[in-house]
Amino acid sequence: MYQAFLLTNEDALANDICVFDFTEMENLMMKNSMKHKGFTLVELLVVIAIIGILIGLLLPAVQAAREAARRMQCTNNLKQLALSCHNMHDVEGHFPSLAYQRGYPTDSFHWRVSWPAMLFAYIEQTQRHTVVMQIPEQGIPCAPYTTSATVNHNGATIENPYAGFLSAFICPSEVVNTPCDGALAPISYRINIGDETYNNTISLGNDSLRRGVAGRGDQFKCTMASIEDGTSNTILFAESTITTQMDGRVSSLRGGIAQTSADVYRMPISLVEECRSNRNGMELNSAFPNSRRGARLADAYGPVFTGVHIILPPNSPTCSYNHFEFTFNAASSYHSGGVNLAMCDGSVRFVPDTIDCRRSDYTSLGGSTLTVGNSGRSFFGVWGAMGTRNGGETTSSL
Repeated sequence: MYQAFLLTNEDALANDICVFDFTEMENLMMKNSMKHKGFTLVELLVVIAIIGILIGLLLPAVQAAREAARRMQCTNNLKQLALSCHNMHDVEGHFPSLAYQRGYPTDSFHWRVSWPAMLFAYIEQTQRHTVVMQIPEQGIPCAPYTTSATVNHNGATIENPYAGFLSAFICPSEVVNTPCDGALAPISYRINIGDETYNNTISLGNDSLRRGVAGRGDQFKCTMASIEDGTSNTILFAESTITTQMDGRVSSLRGGIAQTSADVYRMPISLVEECRSNRNGMELNSAFPNSRRGARLADAYGPVFTGVHIILPPNSPTCSYNHFEFTFNAASSYHSGGVNLAMCDGSVRFVPDTIDCRRSDYTSLGGSTLTVGNSGRSFFGVWGAMGTRNGGETTSSL
């Protein structure tokens, strides 16, 4: 049995026994613990620096993940639009046109109705399509350029079918997220006009030789059979960004605005090169600024609103001489390095800015003129070949 006993300091010294003073030890420990209750300034700065480094490493990854999600949603939007065109083809026997929709009225209201309105019935926007088809027979004074949010219908106020904001027609990476021309809905996706310039649809002549998939519906309809180069090789839709301002400044348009020295309609290839290198950002016309690109969902007056030209590579300048009617729009996007495309077979691809856009004999074609109805291989390499439905290009010929 152990027995507890107490020793005085004198007994401990007499018997050569070491005695610890636990009271003093406890006091010392308490003093030491009180000294380390907080961080020093140096320690705090080190922790903050480490956190900052971690945030700096994580933010780019988070932003990249968010952009990947936006790009995926953009791909899905294009996929749905392409499938809606296939549904329209099944029902009506052809793809939608840029203007003068086949089978629809050609009055002063309907001829300017572009392809998005024709797809309303196939993307769960039936009410909008119904109203469009009632114009103007039912007394609705509304056109694709009517900028008001509402219109009058036999004394009643109804919503403008072309107004609002339709996410199906907007790339999630687009910086424009509200109507930018009155209440009219903007649009990020454009239908393929081809590898040639296109003036406004009023004065256009014979459109039956259109090289792209869209033109005047009263003169040309694009069917699966007319896409002789193959539906998987021909562009149906391409991204083309919306201008952020209405003043024509170069900063308001992805890729910039280039004003050429001569009319781009039926232009020589030399003007293409001039456009490629000239981004002066000038306003092209004070009454009809080219900076309205993509600002009107379904206006077919000129290609500036709903069409895209497969001439210059993605994210190149949009070019014109002095008016938005005589222009060609480049494909563009806010995705890094290229644009999304929907092909005529319904597939979606990402095409880089560096895609080949010059035929092997391109430099010897400087005096050639690009005119409506050009036949044969595209002047603009692989990119131009993707824009033609019947150019007859093969891999070996590009």
